[in-house]
Amino acid sequence: MASVLPAQAAPDRRVALVIGNSAYTAVPRLANPQRDATAISASLKRLGFEVVEGYDLKMDEMTGIVREFAQKLDGAKAGVVYYAGHGIAVGDENYLIPVDASLKSEADLDFRAVNVQLILRQMQRDERVNILILDACRDNPFTTQLAAKSRSVARGLTAIDTQTASGILIAFATDPRSTALDGEKDGNSPFTSALLKHIETPEVSITTVMDRVRADVWENTGKKQKPWTNSSIIGEFKMNPTLKLAAVDPSVTIKAIDGAVPVPTTPAPVNLDRAQMDVRMWETAERGNSPGDYKAYLEAFPTGQFAAFAKNRLARLEPVAVAALPAAAAGAAAAVAGGAAIAALPSSRETGKAIADEAMKTEIGSAETEKELKLSAAERRELQKRLTLSGFKPGKLSANFGPSQRAAIKEWQTTRGAASTGFFAPMQVKALRAQSEPAYQRALAEEAKPVTRTRTVREPSEPRARGVAYERDPVIRRDLARERAGQGSGAGSAAGAAVFGGVVGGVLGGVLGGRFRR
Repeated sequence: MASVLPAQAAPDRRVALVIGNSAYTAVPRLANPQRDATAISASLKRLGFEVVEGYDLKMDEMTGIVREFAQKLDGAKAGVVYYAGHGIAVGDENYLIPVDASLKSEADLDFRAVNVQLILRQMQRDERVNILILDACRDNPFTTQLAAKSRSVARGLTAIDTQTASGILIAFATDPRSTALDGEKDGNSPFTSALLKHIETPEVSITTVMDRVRADVWENTGKKQKPWTNSSIIGEFKMNPTLKLAAVDPSVTIKAIDGAVPVPTTPAPVNLDRAQMDVRMWETAERGNSPGDYKAYLEAFPTGQFAAFAKNRLARLEPVAVAALPAAAAGAAAAVAGGAAIAALPSSRETGKAIADEAMKTEIGSAETEKELKLSAAERRELQKRLTLSGFKPGKLSANFGPSQRAAIKEWQTTRGAASTGFFAPMQVKALRAQSEPAYQRALAEEAKPVTRTRTVREPSEPRARGVAYERDPVIRRDLARERAGQGSGAGSAAGAAVFGGVVGGVLGGVLGGRFRR
């Protein structure tokens, strides 16, 4: 009997940088870059990329995230950069524009925009496959502002030569010196829509992917926009390569399962990496997005990583089918796992939490989403208190969110796997409240406890304070000294008090009588 080969080594590392800039401050907001970048980021993660992502970035944030990407590139075998937002070409140089840019002259570009060559230099420090995708050719008000002062400012971006370095592919959303469409509001740009359609196609080279993207955009825009690609990649680089199995025959491979084809019920090979199969099956079901696809996934992986999401989507597409799902799923899973015991399906509470977490991660907090929450000053303080109770440091409670509060929100979003924007979105507020509720209620209970106030009661024998002018009288001062000296015993105190009363009465009588006689 042939021996089983050891499990396949981990695949080569692949790293991606994704930036989406929409909320420009000096020019009108772009509708779709942030949404485009979020969708591309999710797709690259499904393809196994380690993704560094940022949204609505200012100048210092853009240079910082490029630096972070450069550090993660060390040792990686492939690097991908995707940028959606405003870009501008001056002469032979291309610049990506941060959201806080204010460009009044050509010289401002060196200090208030990111030169594409800066990114390319980081990518080309080592031998690897590098892919740069720029959906940054949208109609650009910055071009109009600078064109009057510089003849070298052009519409769109300028072509980038790849022949000086091997292993690089550069893709623009449209021809050099042309502008691309931003797309319908609440959708994706035509270029990114086509890219999302083809980028995860199994066993297809990146050059073929871009050829298909070009054809789709050309047709879908009525032949008004034609993506441009320049490549020096030698051989084929596949974004979604075939997954090799650790089976008896090393040539055995798994092809991605088409959504229309039923899942085979034969047991999987003994040493099959079920975690990888889980991910690949979920990707296939998600692309098909039909009840049959999600049922097939749940039958094979009833307790898989994505079981909660599959059940949720199946409930939306075919509510009646969910009730009979657990028993059938458990039976099919026994066949796939070779008869091993199957753990119970997640409870409805666990499923709901997983779905809520996933929904929260897909939200991108922004000034607009936070404005729509219509948070009162009290609610803002409440959220700051919840951040503090959750281990973050928003600083002194304030009616508004300032820099320290934004920093704390960013840190919290990072720990929850959401886009680190520093602005709340609806599901994120719910998630923070749910996370901090026990500690928050305890804090409220502590604050509600009655405060015991102590009051000092003066003993009857304690003399009251006298006025300053009253105690200046030499006679009274002498009698006061006698009174204090006699307070050592009860009898002395009483006698001293009597003498003091008589003296004070006589003095006051004399003073008052003298005044009346005048």
